[in-house]
Amino acid sequence: MKFGDYLRQKREDRGWTQPEAAAKARIEQSYLSKLETGRSYPSDDVFERLVEVFGIDTAELSESVSAAELDRLREIREVRAAVLAGQAGRLRLTRGWLLAGLAFLMLGGGALGLSRIDLSQDSHLYYYRSEGVLAVDESPRLFNDTRHTLSAEDPRDDEIRALRERIDQVDVVTDRNRGSGYYEEVENGRRYFDLYEDEVVTLPNPLRWFLVPGLMLLLGSLGCFFISFRWR
Repeated sequence: MKFGDYLRQKREDRGWTQPEAAAKARIEQSYLSKLETGRSYPSDDVFERLVEVFGIDTAELSESVSAAELDRLREIREVRAAVLAGQAGRLRLTRGWLLAGLAFLMLGGGALGLSRIDLSQDSHLYYYRSEGVLAVDESPRLFNDTRHTLSAEDPRDDEIRALRERIDQVDVVTDRNRGSGYYEEVENGRRYFDLYEDEVVTLPNPLRWFLVPGLMLLLGSLGCFFISFRWR
């Protein structure tokens, strides 16, 4: 926007005619007309009157008019001060976004580096199974030895029915080798856990989750750099 257009807009916002506005600013109507058409620019003294009469905010003025117009108004003290203050503010914001971008870039690079460290390791897992609760004097193989009888659809023997009711399979996976089997005391008896399988598995890298925040931080750094260059 040109300074003349800005001045005319301020006058029209107040509903004044050129003669009325010129009288309030104590200048000639012809001079105000030249200011509004861009054929002339105000001196310090005239600009101070216009600021007082039209309620001009020099900071708003420096943001509203074009850079070419500001160059023509640089000789006015208030405009020059407003322009310098605006430039200093934009410079601070630009530096702030650049520093934020650099911080995100460093953090993102560090996170990606951690995600690439190979900390995977092999682990030996042991699978134990208990078929049910045993009495203290019962064989650890009781349920295995009577599996066929227990699987009968209609066991008539009371002892077999009672044994069937105690079937409660529990599986345990551990990296601790407890031999071919072990006992564990439980309520109403004890359990015998029999080793039925073991295998070596490769545990994944525990730092792999750093990949996602690393990528997010790198994208954030690009956004900060883009904003800083746009505001320049």
